[in-house]
Amino acid sequence: MENNSIPQWLRLDNSALLYPSIATKRISLMFRLSVTLKEKIDVNILQEATNNTIKRIPSFSYRLRTGLFWYYFSYIDDVLNIEPDANNQMIKIKWKDNKHFMFRVRYFENKISIEIFHALTDGMGGLTFLLTLVGEYLKLKYNCQIEYSDLILNPLEKPKKEEYEDAFKKITGKIGKIELEKTAYHFKGTVEESHLINIITGKIPLTKLKEVCTKYNCSITEFITSVMIYSIQEIKEKDKSLKGKNKSIKIAVPVNLRKIYNYKTLRNFSSYVNVGIDCQYGHYDFDEIVTIVKSQMKLMVNEKRLNAKILGNVKAEKHFLLRIIPMFIKKHFISLAEKILGDRYCSSNLSNLGNIDIPKEMANYISKLEIIIGRSKSKPGTASCIGFNNNLYLSFSRRIKEAEFERIFFKYLVDLNIPVEIESNER
Repeated sequence: MENNSIPQWLRLDNSALLYPSIATKRISLMFRLSVTLKEKIDVNILQEATNNTIKRIPSFSYRLRTGLFWYYFSYIDDVLNIEPDANNQMIKIKWKDNKHFMFRVRYFENKISIEIFHALTDGMGGLTFLLTLVGEYLKLKYNCQIEYSDLILNPLEKPKKEEYEDAFKKITGKIGKIELEKTAYHFKGTVEESHLINIITGKIPLTKLKEVCTKYNCSITEFITSVMIYSIQEIKEKDKSLKGKNKSIKIAVPVNLRKIYNYKTLRNFSSYVNVGIDCQYGHYDFDEIVTIVKSQMKLMVNEKRLNAKILGNVKAEKHFLLRIIPMFIKKHFISLAEKILGDRYCSSNLSNLGNIDIPKEMANYISKLEIIIGRSKSKPGTASCIGFNNNLYLSFSRRIKEAEFERIFFKYLVDLNIPVEIESNER
C-alpha cells in the first residue's frame, strides 16, 4: 500500500487545528454519512472496496500525532477493518483499536456508513469518500458501470496532489479579520449521558419544498434556516429565564469554499456564517425572518468577506507567541479560544450538502442518503441535510432528551403544506 508520492506527514489545515484540542469523551467532534442500498451488504466486497478507496484517497490514511508545538498527521501504511454498525453512533474513536485511522466504515443490513473525526475533512470531503466507496462496491458486486466525477472518483486513478493540499494556505489578501459577535441564545434541556445522541430525520419531498421556497423567493438553505430561527424564537418566548432575554438567535451555516475558490482539496475547506435575529427588538414574524436571513447570507457569503475571515484565522495561527508555546500548554489556550469564539455565538447550526445528482446506473441501487452531525459541546442540537432522488433528508441530532424544537419545526412545515415522514432513533 505504500506510495512514495504520498507525503509521510502533513500539517493540520487551519480548520482542523481546533478539533484535537477540544475533543473529549463526551464531545467526539464526529459526523456521519450514510448510503442505504436496495440489497443487503456483502461484507467481504465492502472490505475490498474500502481498501481500494483508501488507496485512491490517501488523505484518509493519516493518524493524529502530537508534536512539540502543533499536532500533525503521519501516514498510515495499513488496512482499515470495516465493522458492524452499532447504537452508539459517532462515539469517540479509540485510536489504537482503529489502527489510528481517524474514521470508521460501518455496515448494517443494506446501509453503509462512515463516521469521521472532523480534523480529517469536512462534509463534502467525507461525501466524496463515501460515494467513491459505494461506486467501487457496486462495480465489484454488480459490475455496475460507474460514471466518475469530482464526487465519485475512479479508484484506478492515481491520487492528485491538489486533493490533499491545505487549500486555506492558497488564499491571499491584505485584510485578515476575526469578528466578535453577540452571544446567542441556547434553549435548555435535560442533557443525555455522554454516549447517547438523539436523532430525528424528516424525509421531505423536494418538489413541494421548492414550491414554498419559490413563494418566499429564497433558497432551501435560507428557508430551513429561517424555520429553525422561527422555532427557536417560539421556545425563547416561553422561556421565563431573564438570562437569555435579549440574546440573539443565530444559526451557523457552513459555506463550501470549493465552489467559491474552485479548489478540489478533500481535506477541510469550509467556513461559516452566523445569520439570525436580534431579539432585543421584539418578535419577528416568519416573513421578516426570511428577509433578514436572505440579506445576511447575501452580505456574508462573498469572496471578499470570506477572505477576511479566513486570513484572520490563518494570521492567528501564525502569531509568534502561539507558535512558540509548547503544545501541552497551547491546547488549553485553543480550547479557551473556541469557548469564546465558538458555540456561544450561534444557537444551532445547519449543514446542507445540497441536492446530490448521482448517475442513473449507480442511483438505481441506492434508496437514501443521510448526513448526521455529532453531539455539540454546548449547543442543544444541530441540523444537517442532503437531497437525493427528489427528497430532502433533514436530520436533527441533539444532546438533550426533550424534542420540543423538532416538534415545533416539523409542525410549522406541515402548516405550510409541506409533508414530512419522520424517523427517530429515540427509545
